[in-house]
Order: sequence, then structure tokens, then C-alpha cells
Amino acid sequence: MEKAKGDAATGQDISWQAQKSAMTRDRILDAAINCFIGLGYTNVTTAKVASAAGVSRGAMLHHFPSKTELIQAAVEYLHQQLLEDYSSRVRKIPATAKGQKRRRAGIDAYWQYLTGDLFTAYHELCVAGRTDAELKEILEESTRRFDQHVAESNSELFSEWNDHGERFLIAMDLTKFLMEGMAVGQIVSNRDKRVKRMLDYLADRLEEIFQEGESGAIGRHSAKNN
Repeated sequence: MEKAKGDAATGQDISWQAQKSAMTRDRILDAAINCFIGLGYTNVTTAKVASAAGVSRGAMLHHFPSKTELIQAAVEYLHQQLLEDYSSRVRKIPATAKGQKRRRAGIDAYWQYLTGDLFTAYHELCVAGRTDAELKEILEESTRRFDQHVAESNSELFSEWNDHGERFLIAMDLTKFLMEGMAVGQIVSNRDKRVKRMLDYLADRLEEIFQEGESGAIGRHSAKNN
């Protein structure tokens, strides 16, 4: 009986240590993302991340022996948070919103996601990845997985347009590149007014895309890719 109690206590200790280690790891990764946002990728060091996380150098090295391993884990962690952030915004769209209202709510949810701190951190990494081959490789796989997740979400949000083939894909690319460009662009004067005007225009243009005949621009360009 005493041995059984001792084994149970040992098991609890191991479980607590594992939980504590996981919490420390997450704290380090949260600090890394905050450093990307506040300092910029090129200014981030393991020492600065450890300081921001409030952990010792030894604890940092235990979890991430090198900066490369820290960046790899931070990108994967950020990727998961991005997925959760985007998904939660989409889930908040009321079930009562139908048709054009639901589609517009999807655009607004995507804009809120693009202007949040998590996407800011992701964009910072993408910019740095242009001249950092190792970071670029890490980001490419993450980006593929996220794009797939967004495509699946769009198939649900715009289900009535799914059977439009290439026309649907062009409409989704138009939305992605226009909105991401707006999110990272330097719009300094009348920003709110100009952004609203562009989102209103985009929403209307998407509706028109699926009503245009083949002689329209969308028909001509989608036909080229069939």
C-alpha cells in the first residue's frame, strides 16, 4: 500500500513537472511573438526573449538550445494562434446572417484578423524572410497550411459560390491580396474612411463577379485558366 501511494505521488510530481515545463515553454513563445511585434525580427535575440518571458538563460537553453529552434517553434506557435484567431472570428458571425449579409460579415471578420497583433507579428516575419533563407523555409510550410485552412473556411462562408470553379478562386485571391495589402499599407490620412470605402467596394464587387456574363472581365480571365 505504501508503495502504491509512493508511486502515485511520483506520478503526480512528474505530471506537475511536465505541466510546469509546458507552461514555461508557452511563456517563452508568447514572449518571442511579443518581441517580434515590439522589436522587429532582426532585433530579437534569445537573451531578449528570455528577459521578456522572465526566465533564466538556463531555462531558455533547456527548451530552445539555439535561436533557430526558438524561431521554428515560435512560427509554429504563432501559426496555431493565427488559426484559432481567424476561426474564432468566423464562428462569431451570427447564424441568422444569410446571403450577402453573411458574406459581408466574413469580409469584416477577415479585416479584424488582419489588423490584429498576431498578423502584425506574422507580417514582420514574412518581411524578414525575404533575406533570411532559413526563416523563409520555415514560413513557407506554415503559410501553406494556413492558406488551406482559410480556403476551407471560405468554402463554408461562401458555399453558394463554391461551384463556380476558377471564378471563385479569382474572387478569393482578389479578397486576400487586396485586404492584406490594405492591412500592411501606409494609409495615414482618413484611414478609417478609406478602408471602409474599399471594403464596401470589395463586398459589392464580389457580388457582381458571380453575376457577370462571360464577356465581362472576370469571365475573360477565369476562362484563360480553365
